[in-house]
Amino acid sequence: MMLTIVHLINYNVLGDIMNKLFENTTTYTSDVYREFVEFHNRKYNLKYNLYTLFMLALIVFCMVLQFSYSNVSLGILFLLIMIVFLIWRVFHPFFFVKKEANSDKVKKQLTNTYSFYDNYIEIKNDNDSFNLRYFKLHKVFETENNFYLYINKNYSFVLDKNGFSIGNPDLFYDFIKKKIWYKVF
Repeated sequence: MMLTIVHLINYNVLGDIMNKLFENTTTYTSDVYREFVEFHNRKYNLKYNLYTLFMLALIVFCMVLQFSYSNVSLGILFLLIMIVFLIWRVFHPFFFVKKEANSDKVKKQLTNTYSFYDNYIEIKNDNDSFNLRYFKLHKVFETENNFYLYINKNYSFVLDKNGFSIGNPDLFYDFIKKKIWYKVF
């Protein structure tokens, strides 16, 4: 009998289901979200602030240059660009955090179940279910209470260390470190 790609995929998935290595259930409460925001700000605010300072210096340089050459209209344009840029950089993070804090995920305390197999993570909740391959993770961070599995620099899955029903945090750390050693911090 000739195996097709569909047979191979089904075999792989069925084989992985039988080998669930870790399982974690995490409820997104306001405290969990607050911890994540504080952690994220500690990790990424320096880059955000340095980028903001660099762009401000560049805009101010261009503005001063235009005013020094008596090109008032371009100088005013750079002044307006600087004001809009500052407003955006200051208020955008607040609006983003407020939007996430008021989302159904946090308000209704969404519960995610993470099942870890050899080749992928299965993520389930009441609304959705999908698989995520390990190589698609951007970074993984460990804190005192949580693991943060970043899928890009702004979004992360939170795993409560007390939420493991299969495995434990120490074994999970060793496992994820072996899978993506260059992305675990």
